[in-house]
Amino acid sequence: MSSRFASKPEAFPDRASRGAILLTSLAIAAFSSLLVYLVKRLAVIGEFDREPCSSHCTIYAGPSGNDKNSGSDPPSPKTLRGAAAATRPGTTVCLLPGTYNLDSSFASPRSGTPSAWIVYKSCGHGSANIVYTGPADASPLFRLGSGKFPSGPSYLEFRGLHLDGRGSAGDGFFCRGGHHLRFIDNSITGTGGSGIGSIGCDYLTADHNVIVHNGYVPPSTRVPQWYSWSSGISFNSNQWLDRYPGFHSIISNNVVAGEVDQSSKHSDGNGIILDLSNRTYDYGSANTPPALVIGNVVYGNGGRCLEAYTATNFWFVNNTCYKNVLDLPDRTDASITLNNSHDGYVVNNLVVAAGASHPCYAEEHTIENIHYFANLCFGSSNLVADADSQFISADPLFARPPDLDPSITAEQALSSSFRAQRGIPLPAKTRETHPQPTLEDGPNDRLADGFALLPRSPALAKGVDPATLPGLPKELAADLKKYIYSDFAGNPRPPGGSFDLGAYQSSSLPRH
Repeated sequence: MSSRFASKPEAFPDRASRGAILLTSLAIAAFSSLLVYLVKRLAVIGEFDREPCSSHCTIYAGPSGNDKNSGSDPPSPKTLRGAAAATRPGTTVCLLPGTYNLDSSFASPRSGTPSAWIVYKSCGHGSANIVYTGPADASPLFRLGSGKFPSGPSYLEFRGLHLDGRGSAGDGFFCRGGHHLRFIDNSITGTGGSGIGSIGCDYLTADHNVIVHNGYVPPSTRVPQWYSWSSGISFNSNQWLDRYPGFHSIISNNVVAGEVDQSSKHSDGNGIILDLSNRTYDYGSANTPPALVIGNVVYGNGGRCLEAYTATNFWFVNNTCYKNVLDLPDRTDASITLNNSHDGYVVNNLVVAAGASHPCYAEEHTIENIHYFANLCFGSSNLVADADSQFISADPLFARPPDLDPSITAEQALSSSFRAQRGIPLPAKTRETHPQPTLEDGPNDRLADGFALLPRSPALAKGVDPATLPGLPKELAADLKKYIYSDFAGNPRPPGGSFDLGAYQSSSLPRH
């Protein structure tokens, strides 16, 4: 079992704490083919037209911008920091295609308001590439607050950006003490920690992002203890800004792959984690606002697919987990793990284990009031008591799952397959700002369309409509309906009818 409780929660000030030192470190296997697969899938997308740079833009920023420019049109852009300095509530900063080098963390100098968000988005043909060129001091590319909750920035959206940490940045987006932040349609790679991470925040949305190959400790850093010990998407110690009983935070339709934990803790590298409540490991502290983790495709990670650790009020719905837990020494670690948590739902998920030694689903330490409905497990067993009737044991029959080769170490893959590929394009078409982001179709579904289900899959029509489950608060049921009736690729699911298990509904078969 995990020995996380043995260590102190603070390792360094700007990273979410994870757990105690585990005994040994196994070689990270199976990433070469994974990364080759990702590069091939990304190459299929290529570049595409985003919204015209004349659409809903207030201020323009460009790679060769000058802050003496007005920023009022594409021919006269400001720098990214100069455009940010000119923002007011309601401003939309449009980033022209090209490379924006950051030698230190970017911090938005102003917040929006509930009715007037500040938006940073890419526009035009090509990618807005945000590249970290600073020292290996674990700085995030985007730092969103640094104080106690709720002192951080709020009502900010980041859409359609490609973040490249170049192996030196700590995280892609990192919130501390903020609230009402949206991260939509971004791609994030090459960080030493999370793609999207937070400590002590609320009302966070991570939707349609591609988070690939993060968590590696840079060899040149003087502060290796500030790197890794992280997960692809990590919401740590979420706080209650208010007592709204519906969903506060959403993690939806993301691709997370190739996350590792090279820290001395060697306990994480998860795809997605809801981690801690008030920065403690104490079950009695667990008190986090409702969070929905839905429709994500999570595969080839060193740690678990999904984890709720000292968390409450969570919903894991229609996620696809494929061959995770590649690098955890504890042989009982499962793909979907609930640890010291209570009041959660695990519904319509699909898990293919990397091997029989790692269960599909498991509960650790104190667990109370968890509801399981219609989940699938293949390649291993479950460590969940009294829930067998809610699990299907069968091969889901994916259309074209990636071939993960266990004979190649991650370090070999890092040098030979991935680092040669810098130009990861953006995952989806930029969409207009909405209070609740719509889950419409976009090219990022092609990154994972190998996980669509074949017509003879035993996972077809075996799920339930989560909004019809008994005893739900009306606000929670209403919020569920905003997200559950579209799959990962934007295909409809039948209201009140039988859902397919996992991130794809059966209509989302491969298109090429």
